[in-house]
Amino acid sequence: MKFKYIIGIILAVVVVVAIVWATNAPDNDKEIKIGVVAPLTGGGAAFGQSLVKGAELAMKEIKDTKHTYKLVVEDDGGSAATAASAASKLINTDHVKAILTVTGITGNAVKPIAEAAHVLHIADTADTSVGSGEYNFTNSILPTDEMPGWLTEAAAHGTKKLAVLYQTHPGIMPTVGLLKKLAPQYGIEVVSFEGFEGSQRDFKTIALKAKQTGADTYFVASYPPALDIVSKDLMTLGITNISTYALFAISPTPEIYNGKWYTDANLADPSFMDQFKSAYPEIRFNVRTAPYGFDMVKMTVDAFEKSSDAHEYMKMLTSYDGKVGKVTKQVGGHNFRSAPAVWTIENGIPKVVKVLQISE
Repeated sequence: MKFKYIIGIILAVVVVVAIVWATNAPDNDKEIKIGVVAPLTGGGAAFGQSLVKGAELAMKEIKDTKHTYKLVVEDDGGSAATAASAASKLINTDHVKAILTVTGITGNAVKPIAEAAHVLHIADTADTSVGSGEYNFTNSILPTDEMPGWLTEAAAHGTKKLAVLYQTHPGIMPTVGLLKKLAPQYGIEVVSFEGFEGSQRDFKTIALKAKQTGADTYFVASYPPALDIVSKDLMTLGITNISTYALFAISPTPEIYNGKWYTDANLADPSFMDQFKSAYPEIRFNVRTAPYGFDMVKMTVDAFEKSSDAHEYMKMLTSYDGKVGKVTKQVGGHNFRSAPAVWTIENGIPKVVKVLQISE
């Protein structure tokens, strides 16, 4: 009898321990957590907030899946150190199975942490170096696709001499560097190439120097508030032919760019913008991040639903039809490509003009 009694106690203890373990186990297959590290405050907030809300819209559409999914969001404030800390917290405390990021600063900070932890990481950034190792991927417009598109459009507008005024920021310099390199192939001479710090607030000297080169188009690449200040200093000199990529759309005063064209992401499903604005009227829609946030969540869920090895599934994926249209990459590759579009500002609101083609 004693023996049976002892066995009964042991079995009871085992059952209790099993229940506790199942309840608290980080690898519980019933719920898969997807982390998001993004700048919700600071200069990049327009990108981060829009990406997060796009991701949240995707989560609302997830139904009838074998796993359940939960989004866990962390604000990095545009700081690489904060992004790294947030990624470590998501992995070690929240036990996320995947992390989504936006901007090259955040993506590069999260990259080695995700790789070491064997956690799938997809970054909405044009910095293709983020997509390295086994677990890191990028999903955004690549400069090698966008800059040829911008130069083609500039040449069609009659541009012969180009002045480039840019912030010395790691997310901007590779793009403007490629612009300068490719310009001669489109019959465009870069007559001014002037960098400045993001903290600068007076651009009168730089603007005058650029004007004296005789440029007929001015490419301004900077984050707010410097973006608007340098643009206004150019306009004060009578310069109106100002263009850029993506950045007009994050200006707090986009109406100052009424009538000006620029390149940005494509929006294959225009109704998505209306859906976003209806759900989040307090958040400005950004085409560079909102549809990508939506698509990256859907891609991540597909990976976990269709494979026991999400990062291997992502490596083998060659195309995906989403809110930005068809994104593609090579088998085994880590950088998805998508077509850019030409946009303009009308009454302070971005409006797509046409989709540009990318070479295969």
